[in-house]
Amino acid sequence: MNKAGWDMTGKVSLITGANAGIGKRAAKRLAALGSEVIVVCRNAVSGAAAVEEIRRDTGNVKVELLQADMSSQRSVRFLADEVRTHYRRLDVLIHNAANFDMILKKPLITDDGVETIFATNHLGPFLLTHLLLDMLERTAPSRIITIASKGLLTFPGLTIEFDNLNGEKKFSPTHAYYHSKLAQLMFTYDLARKLTESGVTVNCIRVPSVKIDEGRHAENVAGWLQAVYRLKRSFSIEPDTMAETYAYLAAEPALVGVTGNYYTEKNKIVSSSKKSYDETVWRKLWEASTRMTGLHIGGIDHRS
Repeated sequence: MNKAGWDMTGKVSLITGANAGIGKRAAKRLAALGSEVIVVCRNAVSGAAAVEEIRRDTGNVKVELLQADMSSQRSVRFLADEVRTHYRRLDVLIHNAANFDMILKKPLITDDGVETIFATNHLGPFLLTHLLLDMLERTAPSRIITIASKGLLTFPGLTIEFDNLNGEKKFSPTHAYYHSKLAQLMFTYDLARKLTESGVTVNCIRVPSVKIDEGRHAENVAGWLQAVYRLKRSFSIEPDTMAETYAYLAAEPALVGVTGNYYTEKNKIVSSSKKSYDETVWRKLWEASTRMTGLHIGGIDHRS
């Protein structure tokens, strides 16, 4: 059922990691609201199945698959080219894709020379945002939605470790994951400030523990980790519940012009850690991200 005012007819929404979990539910929700939806994921087979399911369940045939690996800058650039070639507008960009590979014992470095969790969870969204920003500005009012984690509450002293972005000094998948999610949160705050006059809003969702799809990691994790996943399911929220917050930030008319906020799964604005508001770190992160993605400093970098 559509909530009052939630009509996305004629709009285009792009969601990364939309072949499973929250991403697929959110894509389905936006399609049900009338949005044309671009489903982005690495796996073409599961992506095609997700597109077929969304079309069937919503009756919306304007749901398409674009394959991309968010850890690969070449793949992200190709994705942006495809979007710019085949679509005339972009109203909503949701950076949902994430990597939390709990079995990693040491950093896995991509072809771009970047640790894969940081590459997927922060640099990929940073690069894609820049490459599609002109479309978002032309379509304004438009919305960028990033994803952080409620788990950051357990790391109140965490900040960006510029001498350890690739796990050079120390590495654990848990630390790498929350480090990358903090980077996305700080990017949200900084980008929102830079785009104040553009008509493009930027907000972040604090995602709690969410039930993952059955069997999603069954072949990739040890038995004890599968037991952990089963335990987490007992106190995790349903992905459909979380997807409703994605839809709220994408479709709620009252949020036009509302930017730079951190939302819970109950659509409430909350504060993040004190360190996440350090504007000196924002600037250093922006400069490091620009350098690591090969983007030239300019354009929105110098907006106050």
